[in-house]
This record gives sequence, C-alpha cells and structure tokens, in this order.
Amino acid sequence: MSTPVPWTHRLAVASFCLLLLVPVVLRATVHPAPLPGLPSWLSKLSNIACLFTYKPEGWDSYYVQVRYPGHERWQTLDQAELFPLQPFGRRTRMHRLLSVWRAQAGARTQDMARWILRRHAQLHPEAPPPEAIRLGRTWSFPDPERPPSAGWRHPAWAEVPPERRRVIASYRRSELLVEPAAQEPGR
Repeated sequence: MSTPVPWTHRLAVASFCLLLLVPVVLRATVHPAPLPGLPSWLSKLSNIACLFTYKPEGWDSYYVQVRYPGHERWQTLDQAELFPLQPFGRRTRMHRLLSVWRAQAGARTQDMARWILRRHAQLHPEAPPPEAIRLGRTWSFPDPERPPSAGWRHPAWAEVPPERRRVIASYRRSELLVEPAAQEPGR
C-alpha cells in the first residue's frame, strides 16, 4: 500500500510549474519580451529559454596586435596564450569584455592594453617590448556556398576585407607604462 503524497509536496510542484515553467514556456513560444509583472529575478530565470531568439547574420572577432620597434607591420598576438580559458565557446574573456563594453575605447580598454603588455613581457622576457598595442574588431558573414571545412575558427586579421575591420583603440607603450622618473641625486 502506498503512502499518500503530502499536500506540501503537491504545493511545491505546483509552485515550481507556475513560477518557473509557465513563464519559460510563454517566453520561449509566444511572448517576445520579458513577461510584465514578473519580478526581475524570475524574469532572468525565464530568459534562459530565449538564448537563441534570432539567427545572427554574422559574428565578430577581436584581436590584440602589437608593433615592435623598427617594424612597420602590426603582429597579431595569440589570445590563447594571454587568455587561456575560453568559457564562452571559442570566445575568450577579452571578447566577452569588449562585447560588454560595446567595443569602445576608454579607460577600460586602456587598462586591458596595459595588462596585456605586462603579461606579454612576463611570457616573453627575451623578446623586445612592443612599442605600440592596438585592439581590433572584425565582422564575418558566413558564405553558404563555401562552408568551413574543418570547424569554425576566427579568421586572421588580413583575411577580413578592410571595410569589415575596425581598430577599437591604439596605444603607445610609453603612454601606458609610464616609467617613474629617476630621482635626482641628493634628494
């Protein structure tokens, strides 16, 4: 003989269905915006159903490039070395931050560039320090006629047409890493 289910258990299941599952189903199927009247914490929980509400036409990629003394060309740095974790699929933490910052130059990109220069110096103490650094962004659009043959990857900076490339910020090393002035003797 089975024991009856307590009414508190039934209430918990009904509450779960009403408070989470119904908003998720509504948001995912018929309601394009957050449901009115829901508390913000519940709205955030129900938005998980809407991660892919539209098909993007293209995607963006971010680049770190440096220029060494005596060289005219910019060299793209390997982001896997600077940002080894890729918690967002093929996107690094830098990609996530620049996306959130809307790829605009400012104090945050300056701090990021400063950190990159310092990290690069730690990883490559034998290499000459770069004289300049820049952060760049490109836009790629898939070509249905030529799909990738071995999985998707970020294109090289030079592979992207110039009209789909943009330099977000460019800094000279001297403006990012200001060396403290040597103290005068006798002071």
